[in-house]
Amino acid sequence: MRALVYTAPGKVVMEDWPRQLPGAGEVEIAVAAAGVCGADVSGFLGRSRRRKPPAVFGHELVGRTMEGRRVVADPLVSCGLCAECLGGAGNLCLGLRLLGMDRMAGCFAEFVVVPESQVYGIPDALSDARAIFAEPLANIAHLFRLVAPQRAIRMGIVGAGTMGSLALKMALHLGVREVLVEDVNEARLESARQMGATLAVNAEDGRGDAHHFAGRGLDLVLDACGEERARQEAFELCRPGGTVVLLGMAKERSELDFGASIRKEHRVLMPFGYTPVDFRRSLELLVAGAVDLTAWTEEMPLDEGQKAFERMTGKRGATLKMMLRVR
Repeated sequence: MRALVYTAPGKVVMEDWPRQLPGAGEVEIAVAAAGVCGADVSGFLGRSRRRKPPAVFGHELVGRTMEGRRVVADPLVSCGLCAECLGGAGNLCLGLRLLGMDRMAGCFAEFVVVPESQVYGIPDALSDARAIFAEPLANIAHLFRLVAPQRAIRMGIVGAGTMGSLALKMALHLGVREVLVEDVNEARLESARQMGATLAVNAEDGRGDAHHFAGRGLDLVLDACGEERARQEAFELCRPGGTVVLLGMAKERSELDFGASIRKEHRVLMPFGYTPVDFRRSLELLVAGAVDLTAWTEEMPLDEGQKAFERMTGKRGATLKMMLRVR
């Protein structure tokens, strides 16, 4: 089969790749479209320890089974037997695997094999461009389920990429009263304004406006970036007794002013991944049209994967989601 193969940092090429045969309890999916995640971009740039060449990336997909059933797939595969899995927290399974990582072939290919338990049927009325968000939106559904925010709170989002934008859409859907968005990219900030952000400001020259808007502090602040400055800003925007959510993973380590946050009695949440409950919730929201980023989604053919990745890395903010068309 044909697949987009990561061969070296900054390089992906179309190659013939072995077509895996499904085993017991597995399903082969003919991939129609695949989404490019920030983790794929990190791997493309050579910054991921768990994505080494040669490899086929990709874990956001929509396609059809060999029987013609239109589906998406949950790419987080847990063991199902450990204490975490049996307790409903398979996202914390020590044996957790992800399509397109650790030598597990991903979906930037004509076909992909996944466990049957990970496959979800979708209606034909749900477009590929919307269905492709099932996996990233599941992360946001998980976050909000853990936070369980009250209606009419004031929220801040630091980082207006795909995850920050999905969080903005979800927050507005849940009835959050005001949402502040910070980023350093003007194109992303303009997108946030179009989506309904109460205020979207540049973190470099509009920080004073952000803090004036926050006043004594926001009830809930999400870092959807993961850079040290973004993490610190999330704490500074949060009110005493408020909640800071650290979702972004751009950097593994950061030096933060925890003393000030301890004195403010901040609650800190660090969500990871999602569970089947969250994945199903994500699909429900997409089918209902409650969360939709298709207006900010760009489509390119899989065989132009190199060009697509260069666009994602060289023109940040030009598109919030890149979808690769396979068939």
